[in-house]
Amino acid sequence: MLKNIFILGLSICTLYANAKKPKVAKPPLQTIIIDPGHGGVDQGAGGAKSTEAENALAISFKVRELLKQQIPELKVLMTREKNELAGGGNKQESLHYIANFANQNKADLFVSIHLNSTNVRYERRLEGYRTETYYVTTGKGKKKKKTPKTREVPIYVRYRSENQATGTQTYIWAANNYVNGTKESAVGRNTEEEEGIDSSFQTELTSVEAKIRANLYTKAFFNKSKKLAEMVEEEFAKVGRKSWGVMQRNEKSIWVLQATGMPSILVETGFISDLKEEDYLSSEQGQTETAQCVVNAIIRYKQNLEAAQKHADDLRAGGDSLPTQSMIKNVGSNNR
Repeated sequence: MLKNIFILGLSICTLYANAKKPKVAKPPLQTIIIDPGHGGVDQGAGGAKSTEAENALAISFKVRELLKQQIPELKVLMTREKNELAGGGNKQESLHYIANFANQNKADLFVSIHLNSTNVRYERRLEGYRTETYYVTTGKGKKKKKTPKTREVPIYVRYRSENQATGTQTYIWAANNYVNGTKESAVGRNTEEEEGIDSSFQTELTSVEAKIRANLYTKAFFNKSKKLAEMVEEEFAKVGRKSWGVMQRNEKSIWVLQATGMPSILVETGFISDLKEEDYLSSEQGQTETAQCVVNAIIRYKQNLEAAQKHADDLRAGGDSLPTQSMIKNVGSNNR
């Protein structure tokens, strides 16, 4: 009898201890998508000796390599690994493939690598003169003859004008499209997948709680995207690159940023239209330094996420309440 009571008591204690065990939170950054811009029939901006597509791919390979070395636990996926459009098809189909690829792999972060460009101008310069021989016909009939003569002809060479636009820019999604809800829909599809919401691009969130949750996630993702973008530009500035800071392209949205349900940035690593910057971005040293700047920012971003997660865990351990999904659903129910 005493033995049975002892066993029962031990079992109750074990169950109680297991129930009290805090839930181990998953790492905040597990999967990252690296998207080398353009490719194949779409080479993007053209330089004097290289293209945006090939340089973006080379830099992206280096980003992946450095991430595997410096954050080995991180899963790194690339949208393309050849000089071709990601997913094949045309440009629009490729952009949709990229966003779907990131969403289906439940990525925690999306980083697109590009090169910038401005209008390239050419000019003619006089390089000197050459002597040209030509013939003049005189006389008629049997007296007709050709007489050689010479003249000086100018030599012009076409030169690519020096382009003054240089530096880096990092984009987050456009404010006007943020208001219109494109990002919320992408975020909602990812966070509501278990509830059976269709993953097609035309799907809209229907339930009130789903809309609320998507909106909350979107605002958090916007802040995280902005923070990472700022870190990227800070890292570029540290190595002496000219930084234009964090940008938004409001006049025309950037689809891969709008349609990905996670924090997302697009890094313009420099101006391929500038001869010196093209030389830098197509060189081994320049590509490695550029990639390391991006990786340094991701490391800092990851550390910030982990610090925030630890702070939240400490608050929970101390008994302080934090918003939960059930609380969000309750808000939704009250507004029906």
